[in-house]
Amino acid sequence: MTAFARASSQLPDRTLTWELRSVNHRFLEPHFRLPDALRGLEAPLRDLLRSRLARGKLDATLTLAETADECTLSLDLERLDAYLAACQQIAARLHDSAPLAPLDLLRMPGVVRTAAPDPEALAEAAQALFVTALASLEETRGREGESGG
Repeated sequence: MTAFARASSQLPDRTLTWELRSVNHRFLEPHFRLPDALRGLEAPLRDLLRSRLARGKLDATLTLAETADECTLSLDLERLDAYLAACQQIAARLHDSAPLAPLDLLRMPGVVRTAAPDPEALAEAAQALFVTALASLEETRGREGESGG
């Protein structure tokens, strides 16, 4: 017996999407793929799964996508200045180095910052959406069980 569920939610600055896939299995065997910022949710989500499902191999993936028109960028000017100074020192030693492109500096770690979401609000939204996706998965599993598939 297999089942699939997907649930999405639009927040002001990003979209959350849960995808749940389950196949028949003797025991409950959940696997989570979570963004680093939400790794702390895994234990409570496992507990929630145990309270609702008795068996099945379940893959749960949460993706976060920033809403492009709402994305707020800022520069860490101190870090940018440090990179510029280092690049100028390197250029002085090389004598015939290529000119530095602004895009090269934007790719350096920590130069560009995006507005970070409120971690608690993000975790609450992700957990609530997981409950919605899980309900949809249970419904799909129930229908498949009734049809004998």
